[in-house]
Amino acid sequence: MRRLFSVALLILTTGCASLSESECRSGDWYGIGLRDGQNGYSSQIAEHTEACRKQQVTPDLALYHRGREEGLRSYCTASNGYQVGLRGAQVENVCPAATQAAFQSAYQRGYQRYKVQQELQQVEWRIDNYNKQRGQLEEKLGAAQTDKDRRKYERELDNLRQQNRDDRRLRDILRAQLIALPLLYPQ
Repeated sequence: MRRLFSVALLILTTGCASLSESECRSGDWYGIGLRDGQNGYSSQIAEHTEACRKQQVTPDLALYHRGREEGLRSYCTASNGYQVGLRGAQVENVCPAATQAAFQSAYQRGYQRYKVQQELQQVEWRIDNYNKQRGQLEEKLGAAQTDKDRRKYERELDNLRQQNRDDRRLRDILRAQLIALPLLYPQ
C-alpha cells in the first residue's frame, strides 16, 4: 500500500510540471514560447521557471516572449478561432487587440456549430434508444396484473411516443441549423 501511494504521488508531482527535464535542459525557450502561443496559452513562464528550477535552469524570458508572440500570430486568426470553437475548447483572452475581435467572432460561430452538433448527438442517442425503451414498456404492459398497472404503462408508452415524435422534430430542426451554419470559416 505504501509503495502504491508513493507511485501515485510521483505521478501526480511529475504530471503537474509544465516542462520535462529534457525540455528544461535543451533551453529552446523560443520554441517553448512558440508552442505556448500556438496553443493559445497565456504566458506560462512562471510555471516553466518553477518546473526548471530543479535542474537549475533559468528560462530566457526574451526568447520565450518572442516565441510566444510569434505563436499567437498563428493562433489568433479568424480561421483558427473558428476551428477552436468547433472543438468546443475554452479560450483565454490572449490575442492582441488587433486580432481579438475577429478571432472571438469566428470562435463564437464555431462554438455555436459545436453546441448544435452536441445537442444533435444527444437527440439521436435518445431516438436510437427509443425502440429499446418501448420494448421494455410493452413487456411490462403485457405482464401487468391489474388495470391500474396497465393504465400506468400505457401512459408511459404514450409519453415515450410523444417524446420520440418531439425528438424527431428537434432532430430535423437541428439538422437544418447545421446546414445553415458554415462548415468552414472563410479565409
